[in-house]
Amino acid sequence: MFRMIIFDLDGTVLNTLDDIHSSLMDTLDKFGLEKFGIDTTRTFVGDGIRKLIERAVSPDKYSENIENYFREIYNKRLVETTKPYDGITDVMERLKAAGACQVVLSNKATEYTDSIVRHFGLDRYLDGWYGFDCFHEKKPSPLPVREILKEKGFSVDDALMIGDNYTDIESGAGAGIKTCFCKYGYGKLRSVQADFFIGSPSEIPQIAGLK
Repeated sequence: MFRMIIFDLDGTVLNTLDDIHSSLMDTLDKFGLEKFGIDTTRTFVGDGIRKLIERAVSPDKYSENIENYFREIYNKRLVETTKPYDGITDVMERLKAAGACQVVLSNKATEYTDSIVRHFGLDRYLDGWYGFDCFHEKKPSPLPVREILKEKGFSVDDALMIGDNYTDIESGAGAGIKTCFCKYGYGKLRSVQADFFIGSPSEIPQIAGLK
């Protein structure tokens, strides 16, 4: 059994896409920019808000005003339609009962991560949660994973990274731990392949080594 489980948040524990998309569309409308469907937004998420806005408006049209407006709107809609994926809290409860250390590592800012974790009561299962600004580098850098392992006192053999995007898999693999890709999320892989693949949260206990 893996004694340390590192979860991504968006697309892994929580389905946040609708709230991100609606906030983004209102932002584009505010600045008179071309809007698009949610499937396009799906391809833009996973690398933080700055990258999301750059991809949505194009790098040459990006401005801090646009990003700040999005942040203001999204902060009000963090949990309008966002909800945990079916079965994920049951899985986290089982992992906790088995003695696993569980944390969330997100490319969201810590203020958003903290608000969402507490709103959905995920803090009852977790031993920590981290936004991108908790570290000098963010996923796909392996640094956050290494720092978390050091802080919690686990070796690379103890740990499993679970996420739905290349940022999660590359971060975990770069740190030397096993990785699990969530096909039910809205991210994608690039050059680094995961060790495990799952189609729903219900498959996590088997991957994690629970009996």
